[in-house]
Amino acid sequence: MPMVIHDDFWAAAKAMPEKQRAAFVYALAAYSFEGVEPAGSPPWLPTFLVIKDRLEMGAKASEKGRRMANARWGKKNAQASGGSDAQAYAAAHAQAHAQASATQDAEKEKEKEKELPPYSPPEDHACAEPPFWLQCLGALNDALGTAYTTMPEKCRLTLERNEAAYSLGQVRDMVAYKRDGWANTKYRKALTPNTLFGPDHFEQYMHEAKDDAKEAQAYAEYDR
Repeated sequence: MPMVIHDDFWAAAKAMPEKQRAAFVYALAAYSFEGVEPAGSPPWLPTFLVIKDRLEMGAKASEKGRRMANARWGKKNAQASGGSDAQAYAAAHAQAHAQASATQDAEKEKEKEKELPPYSPPEDHACAEPPFWLQCLGALNDALGTAYTTMPEKCRLTLERNEAAYSLGQVRDMVAYKRDGWANTKYRKALTPNTLFGPDHFEQYMHEAKDDAKEAQAYAEYDR
């Protein structure tokens, strides 16, 4: 077993007569390395017996420390080896993933090329017909000499809802009918988009204008 010499061991040896020191130290070494106890009854035997237990304890502690160190270093080496393997695996996995992603991206690009429709130039929206409500507003401005650029949302919705029922010409005739009917009256101030195209009166005014046109046509035919 390994031997650990403590300060008090050496102090005990120095306290002995000089002739006994060498034999005492040799006995400590022989017991530590070979397990051999001194023969007979030398004068330093009581001191040896006291130190003997401490030699055994020191040897056990030293052996335990050696085993722990070996285990610790072995674990570190294993972790280092495992870490290298893990890093190599991670690098290989990342490379494989990158290659797969590149392949998928290339395939997606090919699919996009197949799915893309042939190019067609953008439409010229400047030539598109304006919405019905805006055409009606233009007809009102033409008939009344006004310059309205917009109207309340409720009026726009009313015109959009009735676009299939009335033509732009009929709306223009209605505006002219109300203009002539309200001329020189207090109602002439009501000749606005809010009044003529409002949801509460629009259809009423359209029917009035339509009936007036029929009546005028009937009189014209009667006079022939």
